[in-house]
Amino acid sequence: MSEPKTPPAAPGLVPETPAENRQALERDRQLFHLKTLYEASQELSSPASPIDLLQWFLPMAMGPLGLTFGFAVLLRPGGVHVACLGQEEEVRKHYERSGAGLVRKFFPEAGKSPADCRPTVLVGQHLSNDPNLPTGTTVAVAISIAEDSHVVLGFGPKISKTPLEEDETELLHSLAAALAVALRKASADEQVHALNADLREKNERMEQAQNTLSRHAFQLQTLYETTLELSGSNNPLTILDTFVLTLMGTFSYASGWISLHGPETLAADVVYRGPDPDAQALLASTLGREAVLARFVELKDRMPQDQQAVLLQEPAALAALPVSAEVAVLFSVDGDWRGAIGLGTPLADTPLTEEMTQLLLSLTGTFLVTMANAKHFNLIQDLNSDLAQRNAQLQATLDDLTSAKQEIGLLTEAKERIIGLVHGEVARVWRASWLDAGLIVLAGIVLGSLFNLSSPSGIALVPPGMFEPATATVEAPAAFQETRQGEVVIIDARPVEFFNQAHIPNAVNLPKDLFNFVYAMKLSSVAPEARLIVYGRTISRHYDEDVARELRQLGHENIVVLAGGLSAWEEAGYEVEQ
Repeated sequence: MSEPKTPPAAPGLVPETPAENRQALERDRQLFHLKTLYEASQELSSPASPIDLLQWFLPMAMGPLGLTFGFAVLLRPGGVHVACLGQEEEVRKHYERSGAGLVRKFFPEAGKSPADCRPTVLVGQHLSNDPNLPTGTTVAVAISIAEDSHVVLGFGPKISKTPLEEDETELLHSLAAALAVALRKASADEQVHALNADLREKNERMEQAQNTLSRHAFQLQTLYETTLELSGSNNPLTILDTFVLTLMGTFSYASGWISLHGPETLAADVVYRGPDPDAQALLASTLGREAVLARFVELKDRMPQDQQAVLLQEPAALAALPVSAEVAVLFSVDGDWRGAIGLGTPLADTPLTEEMTQLLLSLTGTFLVTMANAKHFNLIQDLNSDLAQRNAQLQATLDDLTSAKQEIGLLTEAKERIIGLVHGEVARVWRASWLDAGLIVLAGIVLGSLFNLSSPSGIALVPPGMFEPATATVEAPAAFQETRQGEVVIIDARPVEFFNQAHIPNAVNLPKDLFNFVYAMKLSSVAPEARLIVYGRTISRHYDEDVARELRQLGHENIVVLAGGLSAWEEAGYEVEQ
């Protein structure tokens, strides 16, 4: 058989030899591989997470090499992540459960630096027999991203069923190296992002802490400056005025007032700062006093005690104050002096926060201490003034005694005469007549009167009220008819604990021990000519007579005592509240 002839070359062209054809094909393959590697590097250099890079890489490697399937298992501190292409869903679920074991098989040593570990590429049909890899696996790639992050990739056979050629294996090595660089960069980017997020969170917490510290510093500075300003005066009115201006400036209010009331009806210290010209007079009036003290009664068991303050929050209670206030505080300096603080129109619409409310109460506590000290200082001054007067009186007495010393000589001379006279009179005492006894009694009365006139705290010759006429009485049926007509005020004179056990309906409890305080709150507005029925006595104490006497001293004349007291009222079958 003759050899085939080579076709003649075209005119003007040199025919190519088989060797030249192979070289051209080889150049084309190399160019294709370089282009594939370039495009893969470009794609992998885009910002993305490690799992996204693995998703992109699988088709980049499978397409140019013509591989049938691919998978990737990423093990990192956050867990196992699986990417599959060309595999059943069961394969992905399987490696989500057991992928950590596959990765640890390739990376048994922990803590190895990824910079010293290049990607490992295994190629061969023997991989298909590995029980840890999917059936048909011919390529396995292991990449260490970080000390605690690793990835294993696997690929199936080529579609052409032929083994990978040397240049294809080299391409796979190059792609794996590019993937390793991209994964480490993505992991580093994630760490940087995590660190940035953590830093932002810490900065936010630090900023919040700085804001909190600034608020606390402001509060402490305000307390310190308020203490300095208030402690510089012992005049109650100056302290009130300074404090109300401090509150208005600290909390940004356009008006403010303080009303402080003592045990007596007209004892009041009042300060007002604002546009209302009638507010100060209203606060100092009897109506203003009653409106403030009534708020204390409403608080009941929450009533502030000595050196205490309570924030008034109920809208109805705020509306009942003598002068309008958006924020109000009730306070007690001591057992005699009580009052209220009011802040009117705010300069801003921002309500008081919990911290600002606590600051208000803290400032009020400082104010109460200063006010109590001022009251004590004034009391000490009054006592010192009284003591000075008494000392002057004592000095005058001493002067009188000094002048009387001159008479001692005369008295001494008369001593013997007096002794002799006494001896003589002693014998006569046993013969004393009724006239002598009368003279002794008269001398005692004269000496007692002189003692009482010279001593402010003298002894009363007769008990108070002994010669006062007894208060008129009214029987229970007549008193009941008067109550039905509504023209009478029933007063229970017994202590509070007896009143709480049982009392006549609508009766006002006016104990003797709290007479001034309760009268100022509940009965100061009752007309002097109003009909008053008083009841309440025990075997040993006539509370009704004592209270009736106090009421008469205040100008009430139309007073009667309920005959038989509460017992007579109950025996008559009338209603009793318990």
